[in-house]
Amino acid sequence: MLKNLSSTQKAVSGVVVIAGVVGWIFAFVQIGEINSLKSELEPAQHGLTSAKAELAQLQGDLEAAQSERSELQQRVEATESLEELTAALATGKAELLTLQSQIEGSQAELETLESNVQKQQALLEGSMLRFKTKARARVRAGPGTDTDEVAVVPAGKTIQVFEIVEDGTWYKVGGMGYIFHELLEPVEKEPVE
Repeated sequence: MLKNLSSTQKAVSGVVVIAGVVGWIFAFVQIGEINSLKSELEPAQHGLTSAKAELAQLQGDLEAAQSERSELQQRVEATESLEELTAALATGKAELLTLQSQIEGSQAELETLESNVQKQQALLEGSMLRFKTKARARVRAGPGTDTDEVAVVPAGKTIQVFEIVEDGTWYKVGGMGYIFHELLEPVEKEPVE
C-alpha cells in the first residue's frame, strides 16, 4: 500500500504517526502528574486529620486547665497566706499561657495544611488551573529570571498551570517550565489550546 503513495504522502503519514505518538506520551505524562498530585494529597489530608485531632486534644487540655485554674482560685480565696495565693495563680497562668501558645501554634499549622490541601484539591478536581497570557510570556526552565528561557507563549494563549511555586510568584505550566505570575490572568471554563 505504501508503494503507491508519493514521498510527500509518506512524509505526511509519518508526521501524523509521530504526532499521535507524541499525543499519547503527553497524555501518559499528564496522568502521571495527576497520580503524583493525588499521592501527595493523601499524606496532606492525613496530616490535616492528625492536626485537627491534636487541636481537639489541646482544646480539651485548655478546658481542663481552665477548670484547674478555677479550682486554684477557690483554694486561694480560702487560704490566708498571700504568698501561697500568688504562687498558685502564677503556676496556673503559666500553664494556661503554655496551653494557649500550643493551641495557637496548632491552629497555624492547621491553617497551613488546609491551605495546601485546598490548592492540591483545586488542581486535582478536574479543573486544572487555566490562565491566559496577558502579553508575550517567556517560559523559564525554573522559577526565576536567572534560569534559561525554554519557550515563548504569545499573548492571549490559554494554558494550564500545574503547580504554584511556594511564594506564589511563578507558575509551572504544561510540561514546558515556569511563567511569572503577573503575565497570566485566570480564565474560567475555556478550552486549553
